[in-house]
Amino acid sequence: MKNLTFGLRWHKQFNRSATKGSNAKSTAVLPAVFLVLLVASSLPAFAGSVSMMFTGTPTGNNYSGVPSYPYDVSVNGGPNQWMMCISYREHISAGETWKATVVSVGSLDPNTYLLDYEAAFLFKMALADHGADPNINAAAWWLLEGAPSLNAPANSLELLAQGQIFTKGEYSDVLLYTPIAGSESGTLGTPQAFLGSTPEPGTLALFGSGVIGLGGLLRRRLHG
Repeated sequence: MKNLTFGLRWHKQFNRSATKGSNAKSTAVLPAVFLVLLVASSLPAFAGSVSMMFTGTPTGNNYSGVPSYPYDVSVNGGPNQWMMCISYREHISAGETWKATVVSVGSLDPNTYLLDYEAAFLFKMALADHGADPNINAAAWWLLEGAPSLNAPANSLELLAQGQIFTKGEYSDVLLYTPIAGSESGTLGTPQAFLGSTPEPGTLALFGSGVIGLGGLLRRRLHG
């Protein structure tokens, strides 16, 4: 009888310890979930609709008096990103907001969306020289809208882009933001389309490590 009583007491104590351990693991999982969700919410969407805000042109770069890359644009209330305007005839004003669809250029068919691939090629050049050569942006404008008139250097860049051969999947790290007509807060009509970059590799690595860490915690939670 004494042994049975001891066995029951040990069983109850073991259950209490196991319950405490499970609660501790559950508590540990919650911060990890919050961290991953926080990081995910800071990443720009790769498909669907986003909210955009034009916050200014951070440099004095221009082509024939028209501001060229970079434009400061905020996506979904996030930090400013340097983007390239690829619409010459459209306009925006400081502080203007609008909705846009966003898609990776690399997800598009280069035969159907050849101009977008050519513009992405030029965007990469603009990224490389930090916008120092406004002729690059001018060449992209001309490709998409046939304006403005190009000087010799800009014309050479336009021909260079047209001479490239593209395959689907190239420029998967370049995002195309296409404005949704009627969603703008300003009075200048439909805003420009823009090209921007995907998140920095370090941000993606942080997100990935968060997911992996969360997976490990959940695994221990289920099998512990």
